[in-house]
This record gives sequence, structure tokens and C-alpha cells, in this order.
Amino acid sequence: MAMVTSSDSEKQGYSDNASGRPHSKFRTQHRQWKTAAEVPADSSTGQQLSLMRRLSLEQIQPEKFAKLWLDARRKSLNENERIGEHLSRCLNQVFYALDSYPMDPELREEGDVTDTELIEIVNQMLDRIDQGAE
Repeated sequence: MAMVTSSDSEKQGYSDNASGRPHSKFRTQHRQWKTAAEVPADSSTGQQLSLMRRLSLEQIQPEKFAKLWLDARRKSLNENERIGEHLSRCLNQVFYALDSYPMDPELREEGDVTDTELIEIVNQMLDRIDQGAE
């Protein structure tokens, strides 16, 4: 019985770090989702889309939306979820709006994205997403 050494495990795609997770180049790659309909609801990208729809329907407050959406985006990136260019551009626009949106209303200043503007941007991006490729 041969003993597996650290270098052998690295050759097999596993790291010798404390997490025991495979090297990033060996992690599961998701196929690319080109439309919102292709995105699994339980994926992090699916969570972003669901949160956008909830904000559009006034089922979630903008401050809570911002926190949860950014958490889902971070998770999506960490999980190497891949999305098509059109969908990516739309989600990026929401990210850019949130970058200028103070979640704490007391910290808002002139020129910051307001709740109303955030909802408008999300609605515009949902319309673009639903229309498909540009």
C-alpha cells in the first residue's frame, strides 16, 4: 500500500491546506447560464435574481435587499458561478448602484443612490433581463 504524500495529493488536485478543499483549478465549474430562466433558483445567482424580483414587488426593504444581494453576489463569485454577458451586465449595474447606496439612511449624502433610485435601477435591469440579449 503506497502512502500518499503532500506532493502526490497536490498532483491529484487536492491542496494540503487546512481546509482540505481542492485547488481552485479543480473545483466544480458551473456551465454558463445565459438567461435568467437557465439559472437554478438555489444558486447564488438565482438568489440575486429572486431578491431583485422581491424588491420590485416591494416584498423586501431596500436596506435588507442591499445586504442580502451583496452577500449572494460574493457567494456567486466565490462559487465560480458563470453567467452570460447580457445577464452579467445587468447584475453589474445593480452592483454599481449598490456601491453608491449607503445601507444606513443616516449616512446618506447628496448624490448617493436613494431607495427610489435603487428600485428604479433594479426594475430597469429586470426588464432588460426579461427581454434577453441586447
